Amino acid sequence: MESIGSLSISDEAPNLTTLPADILYIVLTYLDTTKSVAHLAATCKSLHHLISERGWRIFVTSRFNTFTLTEISSSDEWKELARSLTSQSRDWDRRALVVDNLNPPTKYRGRNRNRFRSGQSIPSNIIVDAHHQHQGNDARDLVFWGAGEDIFAILRHTRGSKALTDEWLSSTGASSGYNSGRDDVTCVSILKDGKYNYGQGEDPQVLVGRASGHLHLVSMGAGDFGRTVLDFRGSNRPDDKVSRQTEIQALDINYKKGLLAAATKQSLFFYPLNNDRQNVQNGIAKDGSEVEEPPYVWADEALALKADRSGSGTFEFIRSVKFVNEDTLAVGLNKAYNPLQYLKCRPTGIEISYAPKPSDTDHVGNGHTLRTVRAILPVDTSSVAGASGNAVLTTWDDGTIRLQDLRTPSPADKIFQDNFELSTPINALLARGLERFVAGSAYSPVLKVFDFRWPKRYYHTSALACGNDAPYPTPRPPTIVPEPSSPDSRAAVCDYVAGRECRWHALSRHDFFRPNFSMWLPTADDRSPVYSLASPSAASPTLFAGLSGNLVEITAKSSSGWPSKRVVKGAAYTRQTTPTAFIDTGSGFVVEDVAQSQRVPLMHRQVFRDMGRLDPGREGWRRRHRLDEWLQEVPGGGQNGI
Repeated sequence: MESIGSLSISDEAPNLTTLPADILYIVLTYLDTTKSVAHLAATCKSLHHLISERGWRIFVTSRFNTFTLTEISSSDEWKELARSLTSQSRDWDRRALVVDNLNPPTKYRGRNRNRFRSGQSIPSNIIVDAHHQHQGNDARDLVFWGAGEDIFAILRHTRGSKALTDEWLSSTGASSGYNSGRDDVTCVSILKDGKYNYGQGEDPQVLVGRASGHLHLVSMGAGDFGRTVLDFRGSNRPDDKVSRQTEIQALDINYKKGLLAAATKQSLFFYPLNNDRQNVQNGIAKDGSEVEEPPYVWADEALALKADRSGSGTFEFIRSVKFVNEDTLAVGLNKAYNPLQYLKCRPTGIEISYAPKPSDTDHVGNGHTLRTVRAILPVDTSSVAGASGNAVLTTWDDGTIRLQDLRTPSPADKIFQDNFELSTPINALLARGLERFVAGSAYSPVLKVFDFRWPKRYYHTSALACGNDAPYPTPRPPTIVPEPSSPDSRAAVCDYVAGRECRWHALSRHDFFRPNFSMWLPTADDRSPVYSLASPSAASPTLFAGLSGNLVEITAKSSSGWPSKRVVKGAAYTRQTTPTAFIDTGSGFVVEDVAQSQRVPLMHRQVFRDMGRLDPGREGWRRRHRLDEWLQEVPGGGQNGI
């Protein structure tokens, strides 16, 4: 009988190429940079084939597992997505962002509302939405916005025969009988699932709500842009306490149930979007007109949320609505005793419950009761260890942003706050996976970027050289906090076998050296709030901010192709790339004592530079710099920080 020591699985010496593919897939989950994956693929043909087929997909799904990814059809797309997501992560960490200011022609509002020329005017509030659409080998980003009574769109082709082409579309409100002011666009939402389109066409469609109460579904097709395909007219049920639909405030879609929720200042209307549940009525021609009105539907249910004018039901008006799961609608109220309410759709009807109210021990600002919720953002935390996957991010009138797990009775499980502008409320929210979220100020054209501070699986600094120095420049947060300590004697090179990082890599991952930041957006009105935020997808390098009078496009620098080489057709706005300014704003967690925030952060201003003309001898120094080259101080050539 052979001894156990003489038994062997194979006569060949063990190496990577002899391991089963399933084991290699596990090995790939431990590679933390695209450089490591590429180097492994270059070692031999068999590993190159394996990584080409599955490796890049494994890298993306293991390192960016909190991102909701759009349809990906080939291994080359996975490789390109790995490059895009890693470069975006680096750009956001280093503030390497390109800001384009999109300005419309000046439009007189009122008696001369349809005339475009230079001069004084009342700017329109820009309300924007975006969506990424993938059809076979073609892909495009859809961007739609309302400006006053007018609507605009960009069809940005990202793949296929029209790649690198932007098609602009526009429709004046006057051409459809809308008036400035009374019929201004107040909310928009591109249909993210084509099965809810009305009619037989394949063109994308978008819901548009107006200040007059008009809610309609319009075409985004190049041939009939702005044509109303379906109207939503309120309720005609005699038992509903409210029937008239006025001043649309907000809307949201439950894609799992095919349900549209639309909010006026006082009431909620619920419409079915499934074609088999819609009781569509044919439009008829108005008196003296030969043109028929579009088909229309009535609401399945209408709820007068303000019917009870006393006790816990009192509020000024509805600000926002969002579906947070299959059967629950979150409603944010202005000046309410219970400013955050949850409506559950039960077989017996709608059941209203109130979110737990923050108390004095929950960091209520200035000792007053919180009475307003401005923005609501559902957050899928299922990829976070120990989380339920059902959470909601809400902005309150004391400047705090509160994350609540809907399973718990706690009013907040985590509280975020700009450590510099402590009490400035937030108007709009947008998440980029679970890495960070972007918040738009309610008082000024400022974006505040927060890190969720959950464990990350990708750090761009992992691909940089080791060292025993600290990251530079050292942040100067608004709050007085000690700089993290790390012994100078710590090894200058990472020991991967022992799991020990060098000093530079260890400190680069510390929250202190990865502070949140605020950035100023270009606008003619420095008091303009950020009215809306949108991005085509969580993996998109671009987001849009709607201000007063202009639309701002923010793109990760490595993905912008700056200066842009895109072909633009029929542009209705002028585009200008504008330098902006940034400040570090600390950890982003709530400040326990206002007195702790007592320093004015350094402001870093962008200076556009030709990278080919920079000193090549300092390339290593520039790569390890905490900030982008456009924000770095130039030795002997002045400073960007002031």
